[in-house]
Amino acid sequence: MDRDNLIALKNLSFEKKLTFAYLTCERLFGNYVFFSNNFNFGSPDKLKNAIMFLHDNLFEIHHEKQTIEKIVKQVEKITPDTEDFSTIYVSSALDACTCSLDSLDALLEMDFSTIENISAYGFDTVDMYVREIEEINANDKLADKKINLHHLMQKEVSIQQGIITFLKNRKNIDYADVETLLQLQDNNKRSNLDL
Repeated sequence: MDRDNLIALKNLSFEKKLTFAYLTCERLFGNYVFFSNNFNFGSPDKLKNAIMFLHDNLFEIHHEKQTIEKIVKQVEKITPDTEDFSTIYVSSALDACTCSLDSLDALLEMDFSTIENISAYGFDTVDMYVREIEEINANDKLADKKINLHHLMQKEVSIQQGIITFLKNRKNIDYADVETLLQLQDNNKRSNLDL
């Protein structure tokens, strides 16, 4: 993400940062579903419940720490370990869980590094996937350029920039705005990897 968008993201209100986090969780969720369905691991329903809890608490002032900690433990139990699988899809499933975990933690206390990490999960998931499907060698001097020009990365950049611009230009937001942003990032119900 370029410096201007990072600054804009940093300057958003708490509710707008949470909205950005929630939308990222939604984009990555399909990656977890794909992994879970194809490798018989985890529980998409439990991860979706965590994401919906985040959604339902975007505009709440106080958050019950014990409830959040309980949901965090449920997500941790369904988070895959990359050492246990030999498929590239485990990394994208891990990113989906970690993004949700960081977003839940943000309900209690958000510093900018948290929201910056959440943004990075979207990019890192695409980066790793594109390297694999396009067979981009780590020693390739043009690797970063090839990845940045790939349509999946272009789409992720565009979506994140669009969300930040939308949020920055709104004085206040509500659930109607969240729904609009969900529709704008909708990918025919597929993830940011087109899964």
